Amino acid sequence: MKSAYFIKTSLIIAMLSPVIANSAIVHIGSGDTVDFFYDDTDTGTLAYGTMQISGDTIFATPSTFQSSALNGDGTTLFSNTGSVFVTAKDGYSFSSVGIIEGGTYNTTGNGTVDVTSSIRVMDSDNILTQQTNFLNITDLSMSGENSWQGDFSYDMTTGMWDSTNSIQLTLNTLLYATSPDAGSTATINQTLTGSTSLGMSISTVVPVPAAVWLFGSGLIGLAGIARRKKA
Repeated sequence: MKSAYFIKTSLIIAMLSPVIANSAIVHIGSGDTVDFFYDDTDTGTLAYGTMQISGDTIFATPSTFQSSALNGDGTTLFSNTGSVFVTAKDGYSFSSVGIIEGGTYNTTGNGTVDVTSSIRVMDSDNILTQQTNFLNITDLSMSGENSWQGDFSYDMTTGMWDSTNSIQLTLNTLLYATSPDAGSTATINQTLTGSTSLGMSISTVVPVPAAVWLFGSGLIGLAGIARRKKA
């Protein structure tokens, strides 16, 4: 007899399939309140490397996301887009979602770097229900070797998300490095170093009596999807 987990996972994959035609949906793992999936034909997502789950946090450690410009190269660009699907377990619904990413950069002379990064949250069952915003990026004007970070969070307690049980998180990042003359260099990357990472997390909210919703949120690790539980 098939296990309840197998049946539930099969139903989730069937639910996601209309959104990602001709794709192979892979179950990454389970958190306390959600399951994580990705499309194994999506080269942008695969480029992040092995995705890991710690508690209700999923994160990746890309090792090849870098843009460099040396000795008058002008501006070089690296870009990548990847997606992860997050499905609520029974009794839970989304209350917020946040993303944080980061890396390091190094400039000399007149070299400069820049980052443009956006996050889209979309209802896996209804592509018309979605929001896209740019991450808030730290100051990148300091010369020498420094770290950078970007973050953004969404409030999912608004009416448009009321019936959402599965979401697609799509992160698009562009790294710019500019060397305007022979005496300048610029290098920037996106990687997991210390407290800089890409990820999502879910925090469980304890229900109270009389069918009252108690909302809570919190980042676990470096990025979070806070969860609320319906009494």
